Amino acid sequence: MICIKYLANGITISRIISSAFMFFTEPLSLEFYFLYTFSGITDMVDGTIARKMHTESKAGAVLDSVADLIFLLVAFIKLFPTLSHAFPPWILSAVILIGVVRLSAYAVGALKFHKFIALHTIANKITGFVLFCVPFIFLRIDIHLVSIILCIIAGISAVEELLINIKMVQYNPDVRSIFEI
Repeated sequence: MICIKYLANGITISRIISSAFMFFTEPLSLEFYFLYTFSGITDMVDGTIARKMHTESKAGAVLDSVADLIFLLVAFIKLFPTLSHAFPPWILSAVILIGVVRLSAYAVGALKFHKFIALHTIANKITGFVLFCVPFIFLRIDIHLVSIILCIIAGISAVEELLINIKMVQYNPDVRSIFEI
C-alpha cells in the first residue's frame, strides 16, 4: 500500500531524473527524443494517477511544478539553439505578447486570491501538447504554419485564463473553460 501512495510522486521524480539525463544528450538525437517523450508522458500521467488513486497532496503538486520547470528549462536550453533559426522573425513579438497576457492572468489571480494560480483549462492543456509536439513536427511540417497555429492556440489560452481569473469569484484551478464561470 505504501508504494501506491507514492506512485504519482515517483513518476514525477522520474521526470526530474529523465530531464537531468536529457541535459547531457545531443538535441534531436534518438536519446534526446526518448527522454523528451518519457518526460512528456510522465507529465501527462502523474496528476491523473494521483487523482484516480486519491493520493493528491500539496507536496505532490509542488513536486510536479518543480519537475515541470526543470523539464521546460532543460528542453529550452537544448532546443532553442537548434530550433531558433527555423522560426519566422515575427515569432518573438508574438511570444512576448502572449507572455504579457499570460503574466497579466497570473497577476490578476495573485491579486484576487493571494497566491500564484495556474489554471488547468482545456485550452492550456492543448497549448502544452502542441508546444510539446514542436520538436517532433518541425522537421515534417512547415515551421511557419506550426508557428501560426501554436501562437493562435497559446494566445487563445492566455486570453481565456486572463478572462477566467477576472471573472472567477472562488478559486478553482480545475476550471476547464471560460464557459464554466
